[in-house]
Amino acid sequence: MRVIIGLIVAVLVGAGGYGAWQTSIAADVGAAAIAKVTCSCVFVEGRSLQSCRADDPPGFEDVSVTVDANARTATGSVAGVVLRRATYSEAYGCTLEP
Repeated sequence: MRVIIGLIVAVLVGAGGYGAWQTSIAADVGAAAIAKVTCSCVFVEGRSLQSCRADDPPGFEDVSVTVDANARTATGSVAGVVLRRATYSEAYGCTLEP
């Protein structure tokens, strides 16, 4: 009986870890996407942040973004934990930072 309970616990812990890993990947992609798109929208197209956010696709409501006009960056954030930044340069447009 202990072996069966141990196996069940191991499977549940493994499944939970896998789910958390997949969620962290999705959060990173979402933060990166909104940072890049917003950076291009604001610094290449010259639009306001509010105008750019109005064009966000469904599902990006929970991804926040901030723009630093002086540094020419846009930073996407999911729950304040996963952060990705895109920076504008004249030569390359907006690129994601590693």
